[in-house]
Formats: sequence, structure tokens, C-alpha cells
Amino acid sequence: MPSVAEVVAQELRAAGVDRVFGLPGGEVLVLLDALRRAGVSFTLCRHEAVAGTAAAVYGKLRRTAGVAVATLGPGAANLLLPLANAWLDREPLLAITADLPASWPVSHTHQRLPLHELYRPIVKHGEAVTPLDPQCAVQRALWACTSEPQGPAYLTLSAEDAVQPASLLRAGQPRLSAASMAQESDARGTAHELARRLAAAERPLIIIGLGVRPERASLLRRWLRSWRLPVAVTPKAKGLIDEQDEGTDFVGVVGGMAIDDLMVEVVQRADLIVGLGFDPVEVDKTWHAHLPIVWVLESMQAAGVLPRREVLLVDHGVLLRALDEVPPPRVWERPFRDIQSERQAIAAGRSRVPAQGLAPVQIVQVLAGLLPAETIVTTDVGSHKYLFGQFWPSRHPETFWVSNGLSGMGYGLAAALGAKLARPEVPVLAVLGDGGFSMVCQELETARRVGAPVIVLVIADQSYSLIRLGQENRGLPRYGVDFEPIDSILVARACGCEGAAARTAEELTAAVEQALAMTRAGVPFVIEVPLDADAYRPIV
Repeated sequence: MPSVAEVVAQELRAAGVDRVFGLPGGEVLVLLDALRRAGVSFTLCRHEAVAGTAAAVYGKLRRTAGVAVATLGPGAANLLLPLANAWLDREPLLAITADLPASWPVSHTHQRLPLHELYRPIVKHGEAVTPLDPQCAVQRALWACTSEPQGPAYLTLSAEDAVQPASLLRAGQPRLSAASMAQESDARGTAHELARRLAAAERPLIIIGLGVRPERASLLRRWLRSWRLPVAVTPKAKGLIDEQDEGTDFVGVVGGMAIDDLMVEVVQRADLIVGLGFDPVEVDKTWHAHLPIVWVLESMQAAGVLPRREVLLVDHGVLLRALDEVPPPRVWERPFRDIQSERQAIAAGRSRVPAQGLAPVQIVQVLAGLLPAETIVTTDVGSHKYLFGQFWPSRHPETFWVSNGLSGMGYGLAAALGAKLARPEVPVLAVLGDGGFSMVCQELETARRVGAPVIVLVIADQSYSLIRLGQENRGLPRYGVDFEPIDSILVARACGCEGAAARTAEELTAAVEQALAMTRAGVPFVIEVPLDADAYRPIV
């Protein structure tokens, strides 16, 4: 009879999990060994938060749950950040940690934390795996992670239970989604209703959100090209449409990115907003609560929220196929062309340029001109997230990754690790500020050791520039936001990687070319670009 740990490992492998991320501890050694014997590799990271984020991105790209393993007590507590991120950013993360055996007395309080009570509010499912039917416990957790809206689940397994023989019952059936979606006949009705509403609109705007699955991209693009509708995306939906496709009336990125004043003007001007998979978890302002929006959703939104009015629950694939059979109800002559022209001018670096040094948009421009269109970009949190979220020209689904629902620093490099391991054939660029880099730079050694040769761009302004700008905008003195420089190139070399600094467009071009060559040879590469934080001021 297999042990509980063996059943857990076998069930994960059967679900397509071929890699887990984490840190070891005495209480999870039996589980790690069971995973090894089941053919599930273990990727050792240097912090549980990094392991959880990398796992979530890896799982989403591999179309299964990402799995992070940690010990009890501090190991489990360190998973709070990636679990919270997965909860708000709709990423499929299964966290498995040890816990104290149920047979131990409550007086044994060493490393005792109420783990399930702590995590219950921010996970879709949580339970303790016991010798009684561990198979179904894992199935329930995996279903919670991968059903829409995707999100985190949490399991505990004590070292005592891990070695016990498993008592297997009949496998349970996954529960159905709470949201009943419209069938094909209903989708045709929805398509005609949308056409009717759009026919009456002079300035419609389609907002594409993270609730649209990447598999819908080709159908979505065909509809938007055919109808020539003005369309915007949220940051986590970048790549679902080709932002450089001249046949698509792309307006920009909404959700608190750079030049947000222009993007808010777009949504305020619109006389009809259709939110296709739009989830306001990405929006840091409240306009979505006041402007009329027709919500076209496949499932509930992050944290189990559903709008209270104008909600159409429908399978997006069925709806888009139905829309393909409906002729465009009218012609719209680019109602937001003035804003689009201003955005394009800024993106090309022809306006809002600092007096000296590289303009932030120039950094994006150089990188986009050198890296192939299929490059995966992950960005950390800070002013650079606003910059790349708005101006990086995403052309393919699942090529732009950002923590936007939670907006937690430390995401960029961790996400890049998961992405590179999931898609080793494409370049991966992690964009970090020097503040975020200092939080996770030790994971460069992880990247080198596990074969994840990523390019890391460190924009070094020696401050938490986004907070600094907010501080100054409030008329407060600069305080608690600046720090001394860290030589990221020396850090890279200390971790077995390579790097170069770039202060001009020419130096950045040379550094990117060197980075591409080094990463093809299996060596992660860091590019440090010094920047005056004030250069962000015109666009952030």
C-alpha cells in the first residue's frame, strides 16, 4: 500500500506537474523524496516567496497548477506573499507545507501557527492531507487552482502522516463552477445584443482583461480586426492582441500604468465600455465603479467578486465565434485618434524627454528593437512597471508578466525563473529597479544553477522612485526613499553570472547583443542602466 506522500506525488504527476519549487525542511523530506521517485523534479530556490511566484508562472504557462513546497512555521509563513499574489492576480499556485502532527499536544507551541486560519481568506481551497483519502484532497486542490478564476490552494501534510499508508476511497468528481455560462444559442443572442448596443455608440471602447484566456487570442484578434473597434488592454492581458498590428485600433493600456491621465481620459470619453474578461483588480482608481460597463465574463473575478449589474456570463470562445458571424453594425473612425497620436509620440521618444541621459521610453525602444517578438518580459513593481506596462509592444499571448492585482516587489526575477524553465526556447527579460533587485538578487545563483539563463535589466535610480515621486507630489520632504548604489554587475558575477552597464543607447544596444549571446550559452546576464529618477516624472 503506498504511503500518503507517495499518493500526493503520484497524483501531482498524473495532473501534469513535472516540477515543484521550494525550500527543504526536515518535515518535508519524505514528500520531496516521493516527488523525486515519481519523476517530479525539485527546483531549490533561496526564498519561499520566490519559489511560490516562480511556481505560479511556471504552472500557468504549462497549463497546470504550479506547486511550491515548504516546511512548517517560517517556511509556510514566507509563502504568504505569493499566495496573496496568486489570489489577486489569478495565478494557479498550489502551496504544500508541513504542519505539526495532529497527535502532538497543544502545549507544544514551537513553530505552531494557525496556518489554515491564516490562509483561508486568500485561497480558493485549503485542507490538511491525511491518511484518509489523500488522493481526493490533492484533486480538490488542483481543481481549485486551475478552474476559473484561477488562483491559489493550500495543503498541509505533517511528517507523521506523510509516512502512513494511504486509505484510498473512490476518487471524487471535481465540483462544477459556480458561474453557469451561456450555451451556444445564448451566445448568439448575446452577440446580437452587443452588436445592437455598439451600433448606438459613437465612442465605444473594448477593454480586454485577464479573464480572457490566451487560447482565445486568435478569435479575439479576428473579431477586433473585422469590426475595427477601439480596444484597450489591462497589463496582465498584454499580448492577447498585437499592439503593433495596424489592422487593430489599439488605444493603449489601462490600469494605472504610465501616462495614466491619457488612458483615464479615454475611458471617460467612451460612451460605451465593453469589459471582455475585464477584472478591476488591476485598476488602482475607481472609475470602473462609476462608469457604465457591460461586463462580458466567463467566471467570477478575483477574490470571488461579480459586478452587480450589466453582467453577461458567457463562454468567450463561443461568443467570439458567434460575433464572427455578425456583420459590423457600423463604422467607427478612430474616435480616440488624438490620444493615440500622443501616446505614439511618447512611445517613440518624441516628447516628454529629459534634458540629459536616456529617456525611460528610449530604454523600451532599444530593447524592443533588438529582442525577438516572442520574448517573455517580466517586470517587477515600481516606476519601471508603469513604463513597460504601457509602452512595451506586446505581440503574443503570455509574453508579459506582472504583479498587478497585488503589486508586490520581488515578482520580476521570480516570474522570469518560472517562465524560462517553462519556455526554455524563448528569451526571457526581467525588468527590475535597483530596489527590487536588492530584495531577490541572490536568485541569480538559482537561475545559473537550474539552467534558466534570463536577461535581467536593472534600472538603477538609487531610490524607490515611484514612492519618492508620490511623496513630492504631496508636498512632503524626501524622506526614507533613497539608498546607496549597489553594483549589480559585481553581484551578478558573484552569483556565477555576467553583466554590463549601459549609459547610452549605443551602450545598451551592445549590452543587449552581449546578453543574447551569453544567455544562449546558458549564462544569465545583468544589464544595469543608471537613470535619474526625475526622468520618470513626465510619464508616471
